[in-house]
Amino acid sequence: MSLKSLAEYVSLRLLAAMVNRVQDPHPMSTQPKTLCSQILSQVNARVKAGGPYLDSTSFEVRRLLCEAEKITGDAYQAIERFITLGAIHQICGNEAEMRHNFSCAAKLDRSPRTAAAYCGALINMGYISEAQKEFARAARPELGWLTCIDSLGFFSMAITPLNDFYAAAQTMKIAELSAKHVEGAKRIQKIFQEADVTDEIVGQMLDDAGEILRDRRLMCCEHVEKNQYIYDGPYDEHFVSIRWRVPVSADEASDMSFEFVNRFIERFEKIPANIGFSFTGTQRR
Repeated sequence: MSLKSLAEYVSLRLLAAMVNRVQDPHPMSTQPKTLCSQILSQVNARVKAGGPYLDSTSFEVRRLLCEAEKITGDAYQAIERFITLGAIHQICGNEAEMRHNFSCAAKLDRSPRTAAAYCGALINMGYISEAQKEFARAARPELGWLTCIDSLGFFSMAITPLNDFYAAAQTMKIAELSAKHVEGAKRIQKIFQEADVTDEIVGQMLDDAGEILRDRRLMCCEHVEKNQYIYDGPYDEHFVSIRWRVPVSADEASDMSFEFVNRFIERFEKIPANIGFSFTGTQRR
């Protein structure tokens, strides 16, 4: 896969897939939008727009919460209500309420949709290691959601299960698989293996980056577009560069990157030579 094709995949399809499909409990529906879908569309618009967490006492958030409380009915509507409330609290940075509502939804829902929505919320808040586990639960190809949420495997760097699921899906002859996505996952896994790096290590690296964003009350995925590039060096070396674009100045993004390096050095004895991470500021002076 070329650098250009992988970059296009990550910067365009992945962000759209995660924001538009993962938090919506019925993304493939052609029926009129439910109240849940309408509220999640507004939440997703906020995630895309960028900026800091919303004030939970603001009129916008209180209105969304009031609308979510109107979702009543049977167990299916209860699941929708909990997922919707969890998504709203996520964009406010209310971790405890976010986790509580997704936990309630999971107790009622045996399908992959709650795990997928929870995975997306965890990524947005920067809890990448946890997101890896939720992705592994939700994306098994026999459950039917892999091609809708494989983006989460790249975002959370759950590369080993992603490759396993792609292989199983090919055996099952699932036609919707993209050859370039499959190839990209294989190449990243090979780079990890050459560096003696596991998904778990990369997840812990990104946990530190997520904590830096939470300290600044910045959402991890709204205006924070994630780009993952595979570079082919002049001497046959290959490495993965993960960049999180954040709505701050270039100077602040540089400070955040230095903070990340310091945290990483404290956590690990050795920095993998062919796995890189940085913040990139999007605001101009």
